[in-house]
Amino acid sequence: MSESSTAAHVDKRVLVTGANSGLGFETAAQLADLGFGSIVLACRSQEKADAAARDLIARTGREVFETLTVDVADVASSRRAAGELLQREEPFDVLALNAGMVPNELNRTAEGVEVCFGSSLLGHHLITSELIAAGRLAPGARVVLSGSEAANNDLLRVMGLHVAEAALAPIVDETAFKAAVLEIARGDQAAFNPSVQYATTKAVSAWWSGEMQRRHEGRFDFFTVSPGSNMGTDAARHVTGPFKMMVVLMNKVDHLVGMNQPVAEGARRYVEVIDATRNVEPGRTYSSKPTKLVGDLVVRGDAHLVDARRQALAVAVIDELIAAIDQRATAPSVEPVVEPHR
Repeated sequence: MSESSTAAHVDKRVLVTGANSGLGFETAAQLADLGFGSIVLACRSQEKADAAARDLIARTGREVFETLTVDVADVASSRRAAGELLQREEPFDVLALNAGMVPNELNRTAEGVEVCFGSSLLGHHLITSELIAAGRLAPGARVVLSGSEAANNDLLRVMGLHVAEAALAPIVDETAFKAAVLEIARGDQAAFNPSVQYATTKAVSAWWSGEMQRRHEGRFDFFTVSPGSNMGTDAARHVTGPFKMMVVLMNKVDHLVGMNQPVAEGARRYVEVIDATRNVEPGRTYSSKPTKLVGDLVVRGDAHLVDARRQALAVAVIDELIAAIDQRATAPSVEPVVEPHR
């Protein structure tokens, strides 16, 4: 790391979600190596956050790490975390929204949200929106949300990673399309398919950056970036079936070209966009070339990914879902009326 590189980032502040392991940990390490002056490690528990901070200091030799406890799948937890960040006052120059998971079976949060969708989108959207509303994103801040090649809908069908048909169908009725997105958000499909759930969630993640760029054009830059296939992370530890077999094979057979890569390479994709070491267009999705899982990072122009109407409607569903959860949480409880004994 050159002194000029360190100087360019020394005053910059970063939030990294899912920072205690895998891609999040590696992203935090690479940003520290680049000289970023303050890095907040957002993790699900204080124990994990503290351990990550210790390990990152040992690895990088830099004491620039703070911690934040948050479950980004949970709206209440994310709102509390956003409030804590606002109390710390310093604005953020970068949000690296990496947290997420690959589902194995239908699993909902206490708020009724499917956990893959919740961890990928709900808390990230809420925290980002709260920081913007409070003026705590620095002018020109870069926001990078984790994506996936699965959202491109061009992988081999045998992998099972394809976007739900209802999310790709021509939008004749906006209400019907929003209902389809809400069904994914809640995991309400008649036959829940974990791989389809994951791919569709990541399609919504791609739509998110497009709509957020449109809402905040000229103020901040939003990107959805796929880290590519990084089967050495914990994200897919619960998967089963054909996808699980593929994960095991990728981890054992290094010569499967185009199927897997080291975690450091995946994190480097985030960092390339964060650090502006390449010419990137805000509001777009970046991932591997068509049908690939690793390799060069390219902008994707797939019709369903750049559809402004889908982008706007999908993010409207996220806004409405968060509002509904907030409303239920604050609604006064009604005590049952007990008739006096006569």
